Amino acid sequence: MTTELLDAPTSAIAAYSPFYAQLAELEENNAKLVFNYADKKGNKEARSHINTLRLTKGALERVRKEQKEEFLIKGRAVDSEAKDISARIEAMIAVHQAEIDRIEQLETDRVEALKSRISMIHALASTLDDDCNVATTAQLRDRLLLAKEIIVNESFAEFELEAAKAKDAVVATLERLIYEGAKREAEAAELAKLRAESEARALKDREEAIRREAEQAAIARAEAKAAEEKAAAERAIQDERDKAQREQEAAARRELELKLAAENAERRRVEAEQSAERDRLAAIERAEADKQRAVRAEQERVAAAAKAEADAQAKREANKAHLGKINRAAVAALVAGGITEDDAKLVITMIAKNQIPSVTINY
Repeated sequence: MTTELLDAPTSAIAAYSPFYAQLAELEENNAKLVFNYADKKGNKEARSHINTLRLTKGALERVRKEQKEEFLIKGRAVDSEAKDISARIEAMIAVHQAEIDRIEQLETDRVEALKSRISMIHALASTLDDDCNVATTAQLRDRLLLAKEIIVNESFAEFELEAAKAKDAVVATLERLIYEGAKREAEAAELAKLRAESEARALKDREEAIRREAEQAAIARAEAKAAEEKAAAERAIQDERDKAQREQEAAARRELELKLAAENAERRRVEAEQSAERDRLAAIERAEADKQRAVRAEQERVAAAAKAEADAQAKREANKAHLGKINRAAVAALVAGGITEDDAKLVITMIAKNQIPSVTINY
């Protein structure tokens, strides 16, 4: 065992050293062992050997957890002490950093305020008013007065030169915009004047055209009225002529219609007499045919009744013969069973007349 411990691998975890020694012994024995797994005893021995190895593995797991817990405890202690030290150092830093941050913020605010003042100067040069519409010339003049009243001095600190340049640029821009706006307004006024004059001329021309059109329309209406009166007189004359012609034609049509009506009346009279004669002859024929059909129907009825009676009689006789045959067979069977023929006939008769309850003959 001492030799195995000396030969065991060196481990960073001292608690694992015994396992290395035991592992070498187990590996040596494991290589030598041979089991007959198909034999019940050999199979049991193999299972016992595996259980021994698993017990060793379980012991290793317990040692691993114990060793890891020690390291975890030490790790948490290291982190906790480092956190406390860091917090104390951070507290010392905060004392000075807070003042540095405050000074930096003051400087940032100062610079932003100066830049905001310069931005306000630049904003005066905008071509839009507060409602985002194009600024008028009057509004631009008001802005020019505000721009010129701006005092650029040491209050702008290191941005004094930038503020002065912004003021000069805004003044120059506004003066240019005012000049251009005034020019546009003058051009617009001139254009409006010319448009008004043009519209006045156009109105006068339209009025003159309307007057001429009215005169021409009056002349056209007078001519149309005269032509209409002439046409009306001609239509009246023609209407009288057409009326006389229609009356003559109507008289001729009435005479022709009366003649045709007389002819049609005579034709209808003759046709009516012929139709009446045809109807009389047809009635005679129908009466004779009805008589013949009635005779045939009576003959057929008598023949059918006779046939039906013959069929019924034959059926009754056949049924009577069938019943007699069955009854005779039943009587013979009763006689064969030891009953006298008279008694047998009496029994069959009573059964046939349903005088014996729950007893019937199957015909």
